[in-house]
Amino acid sequence: MIKEMLQAENKDLALKLEQIHAHDLAQSFLLLNEEEKTRLFRFISDEKLSELMSYLEPEVAADILVNFKTAQQKAVVEIMEPDDVADILQAMDESDQQQILSVIEDSHEIQSLIQYDEEETGSVMTHLVIKLTPDLDVKVATKTVIKLAPEVEAVSTLFVVDNEDRFLGVIPLKKLLKSQPPLTIQDLYEESPFVYDHDSITYTVYHTRNHDISEMPVLNKDHQLLGMVTLDDVLDVYHEEATEDFEKLASLPETIEQSAIKTALSRVPWLLLLLLISTPIALITTMFEETLAMVAILVIFQPLILDTGGNVATQTLAVTLKMYVTNEEEVAKNVKREIMAGLINGLVIGLIAFLTTLLFASINPNISHNAVLVAFVVGFSLWLTVIFAPIVGFFIPTFFKKIKVDPASASGPLITTVIDVVSLVIYFGTATLLLM
Repeated sequence: MIKEMLQAENKDLALKLEQIHAHDLAQSFLLLNEEEKTRLFRFISDEKLSELMSYLEPEVAADILVNFKTAQQKAVVEIMEPDDVADILQAMDESDQQQILSVIEDSHEIQSLIQYDEEETGSVMTHLVIKLTPDLDVKVATKTVIKLAPEVEAVSTLFVVDNEDRFLGVIPLKKLLKSQPPLTIQDLYEESPFVYDHDSITYTVYHTRNHDISEMPVLNKDHQLLGMVTLDDVLDVYHEEATEDFEKLASLPETIEQSAIKTALSRVPWLLLLLLISTPIALITTMFEETLAMVAILVIFQPLILDTGGNVATQTLAVTLKMYVTNEEEVAKNVKREIMAGLINGLVIGLIAFLTTLLFASINPNISHNAVLVAFVVGFSLWLTVIFAPIVGFFIPTFFKKIKVDPASASGPLITTVIDVVSLVIYFGTATLLLM
């Protein structure tokens, strides 16, 4: 729609652009060519442009901002929310970043956000909050809220601090508006969950969700209120984290929305690594050629052993990653539960595999001369594999975390390849001991 509007000689173009929601405008913007984008910038107001850039990926917005003239850079960034500006600046080179900061009249707040690592809560918080002190009566407090409301990002939650800015609690706006003198803020505020500025973003996302609040207070180590993380920021982070973890679990490191060549180059190292790890599978099979030659039926059930072990390990991996994010203290207890579940599941699946193999071998006596023993090998191997798979699914991400690597990098393909090697050793090793 935006493309057609830009191509048409429409004198009301500027007005129509103002009426389009910034999210929809951002989605259409990505489909424009360079000439159309330049035309758009001529008709769009600085206010709408600032909204548009806040809905674009920081890297895209950074490329746009550095190409503006200094006056327009200043106009746009001073309208935007400080946390959005900080995200964009962090996507720039150092020189471009300093250039933008130099044109902002009061860049202290933005610089304080840039100092945080992108994985820390402080990097996504906003300083624009309404602070009230306990001694204010409700009438004065209400007037203060009305006066400051246009300057802050959200007013549904009001934050209470003492004279040294230490966080005391919160007051829902609705509660304040319903109150009458002689009540004071001291009578109204209530305790609230909070996070620290150096807490991980992932922790803050789940903390916010678990407590079902829309504005999470952010404190420093001295318990002073620095700002808040809003629900829309939490949703953005949640989406980014989920996408990133999905890519890692599938061994797709940041390849979505890249060109075909960049995508291929990004995946090649992982595919080569997985190919290298898969080499032992071929070597193990070669080591047991004599066993396979004597008991050919083993080949038929090999995919069953490999697939089941990989599925169980991947399930444990997913549970372990979730526990590391939401409740790390319970990880040790969780691994015991996973191993016990593997023990029970393995027993059930192993028994079913034993009966199925026994039936198959009995129907095809020319494939095996000892149906019961072959069935026992398949069932027992499957049982051991399902017991061992949760251990692999737990210890690989735990090892990654110990060496300061994102546990999500313990991808599905990596876990599956490792458990395949282990499964083959168990399967063919058991067959060699019992059938040869």
